[in-house]
Amino acid sequence: MQAGRADRLVVLTAGCGMFLSSLDTGIVNIALPTWVRTFHSSIATMTWTITLYTLALVGTVMIFGRLGDRYGRVTVYGAGLLVFLAASALCGLSGSPGTLIAFRALQGIGAAMLQGTATAIITTAIPKERQGPAFGLLAVLLGLGPVLGPGIGGLILSAGSWRWLFWINIPVAAAGLWGCSCLRKSVNGPKNAVPMNLPGHLLLSASVLSLLQGLAMASRSGMLSTATWGPLVLFAVLFALFVCREMRTSRPIVDLKLFLRIGFTAPVLGIFVLGGATSLGFILPPYFLEQARHLDSWQAGLVNLSGPLGLVLVARSSGRLMERAGTVRPMMAGLVAMAAAYGALGTMQADWQPWGMAALLGLYGIGAGLFLPSNTAAMMSAAGRDIQGTMGAIQRMVQNLGIACYTAIAAAIITAHSRSGIDTFVGGLREAWLFAAATIVLSLTVFVVASRRRRPEG
Repeated sequence: MQAGRADRLVVLTAGCGMFLSSLDTGIVNIALPTWVRTFHSSIATMTWTITLYTLALVGTVMIFGRLGDRYGRVTVYGAGLLVFLAASALCGLSGSPGTLIAFRALQGIGAAMLQGTATAIITTAIPKERQGPAFGLLAVLLGLGPVLGPGIGGLILSAGSWRWLFWINIPVAAAGLWGCSCLRKSVNGPKNAVPMNLPGHLLLSASVLSLLQGLAMASRSGMLSTATWGPLVLFAVLFALFVCREMRTSRPIVDLKLFLRIGFTAPVLGIFVLGGATSLGFILPPYFLEQARHLDSWQAGLVNLSGPLGLVLVARSSGRLMERAGTVRPMMAGLVAMAAAYGALGTMQADWQPWGMAALLGLYGIGAGLFLPSNTAAMMSAAGRDIQGTMGAIQRMVQNLGIACYTAIAAAIITAHSRSGIDTFVGGLREAWLFAAATIVLSLTVFVVASRRRRPEG
């Protein structure tokens, strides 16, 4: 098989799982009102279909990344496709809120298996000099999920049963399994002797789950409530124990000394900020467009698509640009575009036109498309080939934690201003945009410092 065709097979196989996990998020969000009516339930109950999926994904992704390093990335990835396929079929057959929520948690575990190994499949199978375009195509597939999810979900809900929201995953998962059967011998390679370090994984997972619980309570009860501080204190204690153990053990999950290198911490901070800031691009516009501009939900959804659409349009070219300019410059250019877009959104007024918001969200998406492929390459190249799954899992976990943190902050801001007049409410949205812009500028500053401490890339 020619190198180009072989590379595309690898990326499309790995991209199936990334596409499925991002597609399902958009589809499920739009289905919540339908499930409330169908099951005669409440929005608080049905929101657990999202919460447990996220908890299962973030809480176990590191474990499956490590299992991929130890027993074969394609083996774990293929198992993840089977779990995701089975969970999707079972979600579609659910007859009660409890079964749907339980099978969504199983789907989250499948998504963790996919996200923890997908990127490592690319770095294992494709030589480093050809990885730029591969990461660009992977970013396109990841970005297509948010673009297509709401539209496909809306069409299915209007034309047929909500059960097809899950059953449409089956052919995509089957295509991924076919790709795994083609790649198993060439990509899996010999099994690595990397240790599992189960106590470290359990401490890390428990601390992350405590953090997510605290952030969820903060979005509902506020940062000062006891229900919020309990989980956050537990997170601090568990994470401190994790760090102490990892510093003492001879076989850590990942060498913590990496985080003392600014050339590594800059991409890690960057992916955290990217995840969080991107989540605001999905959460804030509908509130403004529906409450201030009185648009219908589907019209607000079209405006929301401009962000991921910008990412999809640019990511493939960004991967090729990385081959000539290295990884740092595209990341910095992306952060500049992202900061400019959100800084401008931080000046929004109640009479802003939807097309202006769409243009700025599109600019943000272009910046994200420049940033993401290079960030993936930078993080994956920071570790040896034996722990590529672990490194890919770190990237996905950090990005998802960014989403959780910024979502909690956005929810707190919206709640604090939702009962005020429209001008005060829009002022609260401005605060959220400017907060995100400030963190993007902070990340850019770290990259500037890092670029001055390293030799120019070829």
